[in-house]
Amino acid sequence: CLERSGLFLCPFLRKEVSTVANRIMGITVEIGGDTTKLQTAKVVYVRNRNKRKEYLCLISTDVNLDENEIKHKVINRRKRIIIISVIIVAAIIAAVFAISAFIDGITYKDYSVMKSVNRDDTDTTMYMGYADGYVRYSNDGIAYYNKKGTAIWNQTYTMQKPQVKICGSIIAVGDINGSKIYIFDKNGNIGIVDTSLAISQIEVAKQGVVAAVLEDNDANYINLYKTDGTKIYTVKTSLAGDGYPLDISISPDAAKLVASYLYVSGETMKTNVVFYNFSEVGQNETERVVGGFNHYDSTIVADVNFIDENTVAAVGEDVVSIYSIKEYPKLVKEINIDNEIDRVLFGDKYIGLVLKNSESGDIYKLCVYNSDLNRVCEYPFSTQYDKMSFDGNSVVMSNSSVISLINLKGKKLADITMTLPIQNVIVLGHRGNYICVNSKYVQNIRLK
Repeated sequence: CLERSGLFLCPFLRKEVSTVANRIMGITVEIGGDTTKLQTAKVVYVRNRNKRKEYLCLISTDVNLDENEIKHKVINRRKRIIIISVIIVAAIIAAVFAISAFIDGITYKDYSVMKSVNRDDTDTTMYMGYADGYVRYSNDGIAYYNKKGTAIWNQTYTMQKPQVKICGSIIAVGDINGSKIYIFDKNGNIGIVDTSLAISQIEVAKQGVVAAVLEDNDANYINLYKTDGTKIYTVKTSLAGDGYPLDISISPDAAKLVASYLYVSGETMKTNVVFYNFSEVGQNETERVVGGFNHYDSTIVADVNFIDENTVAAVGEDVVSIYSIKEYPKLVKEINIDNEIDRVLFGDKYIGLVLKNSESGDIYKLCVYNSDLNRVCEYPFSTQYDKMSFDGNSVVMSNSSVISLINLKGKKLADITMTLPIQNVIVLGHRGNYICVNSKYVQNIRLK
């Protein structure tokens, strides 16, 4: 309500205006310390932009205001509210950016051990981040532990060379050169697949569908399986015609698949990147193939990966391609890489390339790109790191003795020497908090 002139502004729906006006006749109100009775009520319709509300203006008998003046007061009041709101929101956004920039630049000099669990396995046992903790696996079995180091479930098996793939809450463990695939969620085993043929690679989708590359004498197969072992679809490829499948990736919803094939053209080795669609879109296409790209000449594309449901990154020896595939694939962007690619790492939003660096005295250079292939940052270094992974807006790099942390502005935030030989560093989704697997313990550490 305005504080002067006996003018009161009250927002109501149009259908409520007459009822409210009738009920308030004769009531006494206070205006600027004086009291007066409202004997008349005048309705002035001043609509807001969505036209849902209007303003009922109540005028005392001692005041004679022009209707245009009332409308002008209402409009000015609304303008002031909007301006003040915009200023407040802008100030909040600026404060958030300032705080984020400050936090993003915090450096770490040391670490604290928050919890430590003795290892009761061998050096050949592998660890991988999963859910709120990690999985531990070897040739004899796999187990899931929460971040406190408590075992949630354990599954024994016998495998020659287990390969573990994770998508969301689903884990798949395939026996490379064998024929068994175990599928798990947070509660334990939910399925076992027997492929009959030798497995060379597996991938898994978030609802448990598994894709497996299988080898036969003169052909290869890419099969899709449900958790109960039922075969959903099979793609047969011949070595003489299609080539050898170097890498595959399945979309998180299991509707699409991409594969890179190595084939011989004359005396040259080439790569063909092929897309499959297992939804209704691909029903009328031969072998569910909805597109292929073989423009790579003599470049071998050894890494293909779904960044999200509809985006694929393909990394070759000297080129990176981004494809979009909602139904049919199209090449969105491609960049050439001048230096030799030593390593590739994929995150939820980013692609990291470790390049052999010939431009300075440093041996390597880390280049990070977003999903549009715009370079986010680069960081030259000479230390040999065994493990690298994205941790939100930073990259965690480690070897047997050092943990280094690089933000996505190319600034080193940490370079910490550990007291015991490191086997792996598992990110927990929060910068500075990690699970460090060393020669004796599994430790929850916090950088400081």
